[in-house]
Amino acid sequence: MSEAQAAGQSMPLRAAGYLEPGRAVVMVASLFAWLAALGVVFMTVATVYDVCVRYFLNSPTTWATEVSTYVLIATIFFGAAYTHLADGNVRVSVILARLRPEAARDLGIITAWLGLLYVGIAGWQSVLMVISDYQNGARIFSLLLTPSWMPKAPIAIGLCLLAAALVAEIDRLSPHRPRWKRLAPYAIFAAVAALLVAFGTHPPVLPGTRFDLGSIAILLAVIAGAFLAGGPRVGASVLAIAAASIALFVFGKSLGAGFLTAMLFVGIVFFLAIGVRIAFALALVGMLAVYFLTPAPFPITLPDRAWSGVNSFSLTAVPLYVLMGAFLVRSGLSNELFSVMAKLLARLPGGLAHAATAGCAVFAAVSGSSVATAATVGTVACPEMIRRGYSEKLSYGTVAAGGTLGILIPPSVPMIIYATSVGVPVAKLFIAGILPGLLMTLFFMMVILAWALTYPAAAPALPRGTKIDLTRDSAIDSGLVVLLILLIIVSLYAGLATASETGALGAFLAFAICWGRHRLDRSVISAALLETVVVTSFIFLIVVGANIITFGFDYLKISQKLMAAAVDAEVHRWLVFLIIVLVYIVLGAFLDSISMLVLTLPVVFPVIQALGFDPIWFGVVLVIMAEVGLIHPPMGMNLFVLQGIGKGVAMRTIAVGALPFLGAMFLTVVVLCLFPEIALFLTRHLE
Repeated sequence: MSEAQAAGQSMPLRAAGYLEPGRAVVMVASLFAWLAALGVVFMTVATVYDVCVRYFLNSPTTWATEVSTYVLIATIFFGAAYTHLADGNVRVSVILARLRPEAARDLGIITAWLGLLYVGIAGWQSVLMVISDYQNGARIFSLLLTPSWMPKAPIAIGLCLLAAALVAEIDRLSPHRPRWKRLAPYAIFAAVAALLVAFGTHPPVLPGTRFDLGSIAILLAVIAGAFLAGGPRVGASVLAIAAASIALFVFGKSLGAGFLTAMLFVGIVFFLAIGVRIAFALALVGMLAVYFLTPAPFPITLPDRAWSGVNSFSLTAVPLYVLMGAFLVRSGLSNELFSVMAKLLARLPGGLAHAATAGCAVFAAVSGSSVATAATVGTVACPEMIRRGYSEKLSYGTVAAGGTLGILIPPSVPMIIYATSVGVPVAKLFIAGILPGLLMTLFFMMVILAWALTYPAAAPALPRGTKIDLTRDSAIDSGLVVLLILLIIVSLYAGLATASETGALGAFLAFAICWGRHRLDRSVISAALLETVVVTSFIFLIVVGANIITFGFDYLKISQKLMAAAVDAEVHRWLVFLIIVLVYIVLGAFLDSISMLVLTLPVVFPVIQALGFDPIWFGVVLVIMAEVGLIHPPMGMNLFVLQGIGKGVAMRTIAVGALPFLGAMFLTVVVLCLFPEIALFLTRHLE
C-alpha cells in the first residue's frame, strides 16, 4: 500500500471476510488503535503544556519529554495491527500487480507467512525482554528513573497483536480454502504460544548450536501452517524461500564479507520484489544476519533494535505534524488555497497551473507529506483546470510535481527521519529546506510558463471579463492557514521551540482554527486521529526494520569499507556524489522516500561525511532525490494519487506530464551543488 492509502484510511475496520477468530483480532486491533490515538492526543497536550509553563511560568516540567517519548512508542506498536489490517504497511507491488488474481492471492499469502516469521520471533523475544527487565529491576537512566519494562511492554503487546493480525490476514486471503484449513493457522499459533510459555524465560538451545528451540518452533510452525492452510504450492514456496535464505547465509559465511554484503542486498531486493511488506523485508534480512552472521546473544537483539530505533523525543514530531496536516485536510480548511492562488495568478500564461503549484507550496508548509499535498490540491485544482480547457498532461503533471514540495518545504516527515538518523538538528534541517523549496517552486513555474507559451492550447488564456470567484470564507480560511505557517517558521527560526514542540503547537492550533471555523465534528476528528496512527505506525515499523538490518551492516563494516575504497581509489568526491544520486534515482522507482532513507543512510551517510559534504546540505539534496521517486513510474505514489482523482486519466498521461518537472528538480540539485549557501544561509543565523 502507498502512503496515499495510509493517509486516506479513516473508516473503522470491517470484520467481513474473516472467520470468528479473525473478527476478534479485528476488534482488539481497533481497540488498541484508539488507545494509540489517545497517545497522539496525550503527546500533543503534554508538549503544549510543557511549552506554556516554560514560557509563561518559567517552570518547565520534568516529565513531559520523557513520558511523551514512551507514549510515542506505545502509539507506534499499539497501532501496528490496525495499520496492517487496514493495508497500511507499504509494499512494492511491481510483480503482484502483473500476476493473475489467483497467483497474486497466493503470493500475498506467501509474503504474509514470511512476515509472520519475523513478527512472531520478534514478538516472543520482546515478551522475554520485558520479563527480564521486570525481574532484574532494570531502570532507565533519566530524570524519572522509569522501570524499563513499562515503556518496553507496548512493544511486546503490539508485536504479538501484529502477529495475530498477520494470521487474520492469511485467513482473509483464503476464502477459497475449506473452513478447517482457514482455522488451522490460529490453532497452530495458539499451540506455539503455549509451547513458548512452557519454555519459560530461558528457552533451551538446540544441542551443538546456539539456536534456541523457541525460534525453531516458530519457523517450523510457519512452514507447517503454510502447507496445511495454503496447500502444497504455498507451503513449498515458503519452505524453499526459508531454506534457501538460511543456506545462503550459513554457507556464505565461509566466502567472506564481500559475498555476505552482496547477500544482504540481494536478500532485500528479493523480498521487496515478491511483495513482502517493506518493514518486514528489511527486518527479515536483518534477522538472518543476526542469527547466522553475528555472535550476538539471543533472545534480546531484535526487540532491543526496535526499542533503540524509536526511543527518541525528536521522533514525536512525526505524528504531531501528521496530525496538524490531517486536521487541515479532513476539515477542508486547506481546500481554498487553490482558489486564492487562482485569483492572484490566473492572468499569467498557464495561470491556473501556477496557482496549483503555489497552492502546493503553501500547503506543503503545514502538511509534511507529499501525498497529502498532491491529494488536497489535486482534488480542487485538476477538475478546475480540465474544465477551463487545460491539457490533462499539464494539469495532472503540475500537481504531481507540486506535491513533491510537501517533503522539502518544512515541516517534512522525511527530514525528521533523516535528522534523527544522522544526528543533526531537525529545526536546522527544516530551515535549510525553505530557500531550496522556494527555488524549486520557481523552477516549476518556469516550466509551466515555457509550456504555456510553447503550446498555448495546453493552457488557454481566460477570456476577458472572466472572474475567479473568491468568497470571504475562502479568504479567511486561507489566511488562517498562512498565519499558521508563519507561526511555525518563526518559532523554528527564532529558536522559540523545537521541531517537536512546534509540531504540537501546530496540531493544537490547527484543531482550534478548524473548530473555530465550524469545520470539525466527531467523524472528522476520528478520521484525523486514525490517519495519524496509521501513518505513524507504518513509518516507524519501517524504521524498526531498517534498524535491525543495520546491525548486519555494522557487523560487516560496509560503510567503513566503502569509505576506504573511495579513498584508496582516489575517486573525486563529486563522482562519488553522482553515483549516489544515480542510486537514489533507481531506488526511487521502487521504494517510497522513508524506506529509501532508512535503508541507505547507514551506508551512505558515513561515506558522504568522510568526503567532506555538509550533512545539512546533503539532507536537503537527499530529500529532493527522494521526491524524484514520487513522480516517476513504477512506484510514483503521487502518480497513483492523481490517477485516483482523475478516474479516466491514464497513468502514462500523468507520468509524461510530470516528466518536464523532473528536469526542474535535477536543475535544483545542480544549483545547490554550485551554490550550497542557498541551503545553508538561513541556518547560519540559528547558531
